[in-house]
Amino acid sequence: MKINVTEQTTTFPCPVNKLKGRLMDCISMTWNTEFGSCVITEESIKWIIDNVKESMYNPKRCYIYNKAFARYFDNNNAYKTTLADAHMNDQYEGKTLSGSLSPERQNGRVISRFDKIRLWALERGLYDKGDPKTQTLKLIEEAGEICRAVLKDDREQIIDGIGDCVVVLTNLARLSDTSIEECIDAAYEEIKNRTGKMSNGTFKKD
Repeated sequence: MKINVTEQTTTFPCPVNKLKGRLMDCISMTWNTEFGSCVITEESIKWIIDNVKESMYNPKRCYIYNKAFARYFDNNNAYKTTLADAHMNDQYEGKTLSGSLSPERQNGRVISRFDKIRLWALERGLYDKGDPKTQTLKLIEEAGEICRAVLKDDREQIIDGIGDCVVVLTNLARLSDTSIEECIDAAYEEIKNRTGKMSNGTFKKD
């Protein structure tokens, strides 16, 4: 994405309602302003979407104020990013992951299980050529395998099926211009104060 940086603003070549998807495609892109350097991360995208303004001259363009964006970076953990994003950055050139999906630390950054899944998908072109519809069908397929495993009381296949679903959901989220972490947080916010009772093995909300 070719942005236009002036003394006061950074302008994006797309309408506001298309901006999030374009930004997700440009994770780790950096540019300099007189107020400091800026970088597109999953964290900073949230700020941009909350503060972007439509151009009064062209509705197909939108902009942010450089000073406010730079101040956000100064006051928040805005450089937090995923390993898939960092993979595009020179500081990770030549780095390899351990064989385990357990969280690890590289260059002071904690690399989560979801980060490793996204890196795996990124390296195989899933985010360039993948499609949310096909990932959704894949999810249904994996869920069916879990059902069969549960009916057979096959613990190994249950673990395998749940893990496969998590991988698919992680990639489906990314292809849908969000993240698995954001989806989990949204779900928890909805259920955290929910009350109800167990009935026939299922929790039923009030």
